Amino acid sequence: MHRLRATIPEARIARYDAACAGTGVDGIEVYRWASSVALAVFDDLATLEVAMRSAMARELAAAHGVTWFRRTDLLDDDTLKLIADAWRVGRLQALAADPKVIHGKLVATLMFGFWVKILGRGTYQGQRPTRQRRIYDTTLWKAALRHAFPNVGDLDRARVETAARRVQSLRNRIAHHEHIVWGVPLAGERNPDGSSVRLSVSDAHDTLVDLAGYVDTDLAAWIRQHSAVPARLTQCPVDAGNFLL
Repeated sequence: MHRLRATIPEARIARYDAACAGTGVDGIEVYRWASSVALAVFDDLATLEVAMRSAMARELAAAHGVTWFRRTDLLDDDTLKLIADAWRVGRLQALAADPKVIHGKLVATLMFGFWVKILGRGTYQGQRPTRQRRIYDTTLWKAALRHAFPNVGDLDRARVETAARRVQSLRNRIAHHEHIVWGVPLAGERNPDGSSVRLSVSDAHDTLVDLAGYVDTDLAAWIRQHSAVPARLTQCPVDAGNFLL
């Protein structure tokens, strides 16, 4: 315990010590519990991410061909840059293989944020008066991506985009090793007082499962059945009222 504490910045562990004040529980125990919660959520995130990107890539290839990622008439500059970055990181220029294999490698390399971005409306390109808009709602969603989320129902694209952006906030929080037991601040969402909107761990996890259900209802049921998150949340070493669970 002492060795672990020595590696953690004082400002980071102070919040856990404060939550344990008067309980006789060492803040490190709460810190380790918070890590276990994040790891359990990230395990479910991994299942969702692979399923979601695979479904989206499958439908894009079906509608626009296996080299859809080269279509400058479909994708905006920011999206093409994300693809170029993934191409470089994955060293795909050196890969001599069937286009389907290259496609699969690229899909596995692209960041989660890429898939969230193409669920948006799209952006304008170039300068006036020749600016052009890449209207993802028409070119990507209606033509392809809606088939990757067959169970979304009404307000389809907007509902999927909102859920995906919230899951992205959750994913980024965990990926940067920030504990989520204090809540998940949502990027771009503000309360009337200007503070960030925060989701509880349970609400964030429910959003993750909802998004999985938009892809496949059986997948959502599987995640709920096998998720370690509910059990981890009950194992808080101190009063859970100190946290946003």
